[in-house]
Amino acid sequence: MEKLLQWSQKVLSVNKEATQAMLNLIRSCGSIAIIGMDKNVGKTTVLNHIISKTEDSKILGLTSIGRDGESQDRVTKTYKPQIYVRKNTIIGTSRQCLEQSDITKEILETTDMNTPMGKIIIIRALSDGFVEIAGPSVTEQMKIIVKKLKKWGADLILVDGAISRMTQCSPSIVDEAILCTGASLSKNMIEVTKKTSHVVKMLTLSKFKDVNVLDYIRKNEDKRALFFYENKILNLDCKTALELSEKIQDYIDDDLKAISIKGVLSENLCKKIVSIKNTKKTIDLIIEDGTKSFISEEIFEQLSRNNVQLYVKDEIAMNLLCYNPYSYDGYLFDNNEFKMLLEKEIPLKIVNVLEGA
Repeated sequence: MEKLLQWSQKVLSVNKEATQAMLNLIRSCGSIAIIGMDKNVGKTTVLNHIISKTEDSKILGLTSIGRDGESQDRVTKTYKPQIYVRKNTIIGTSRQCLEQSDITKEILETTDMNTPMGKIIIIRALSDGFVEIAGPSVTEQMKIIVKKLKKWGADLILVDGAISRMTQCSPSIVDEAILCTGASLSKNMIEVTKKTSHVVKMLTLSKFKDVNVLDYIRKNEDKRALFFYENKILNLDCKTALELSEKIQDYIDDDLKAISIKGVLSENLCKKIVSIKNTKKTIDLIIEDGTKSFISEEIFEQLSRNNVQLYVKDEIAMNLLCYNPYSYDGYLFDNNEFKMLLEKEIPLKIVNVLEGA
């Protein structure tokens, strides 16, 4: 506990391995989303590290899909590292958060996007200092904010994610995603590894390889469900996932090769597909990207066992997993054991961003 308390009083320096991994991303990406498996997994520390390692010649853009940058978590009441930005950073945040920030700023644009904390405002930092950020919670609005940050001159845009919100790492929003996990997710190290591995699998699903099918899907993006057979293509006209689940049985037969789903992939829909298909017949299930998959590891394995292969229209670029072996609940994982478990199950670059952890 004493070590935890000491750590909670400062943001620790990062190790060389983490530094190099971050620098590689900074040099190769125009936009990065930082997402977390849970609270207190080190997401803000990763964000601050990227900010600190960005060259002075590069203008940063910064926004968030939830609120971040406050010194104390409003739910858990635990210490949080604040977000420190440099002069010339372009920031998209709410009016209320703007009032809580200690930088000198220039208002560039007031948007018509309303949040519980006021309208989203685009500003330029005229001094170094601490900021709080809270951007839009809707994916389409986040796309607009990212475009606005680019318009005002940001070379590298960082999108900070809220707890359990993965939508901002969609390839329609950012170039790359970093996932953060840690001991706060569970007291069981194996359980944390298992949960993290499944999320990585979903977010890094492979792109469907038939370009003709993908072209057709892109040209018919307004369609909720498309069914590709040996010699025809059918559209299932429905508005909700529930309606799709109720009608899909009329579209599955032995000639069906692939199904394209727009929107969320639910467990109920997956169970329905498995229950009515020919077990020996392989069906490819295509979703927009990995953020649309809301299925458990059990359901994912059930799909595989029943020859339903899951693919995406657009891949998410994710090459780095950051982990935090500390928990504010008073326990910590053995760093080496935790890293070995993660490396065994997850095919990403895996680093602990805290020196000496």
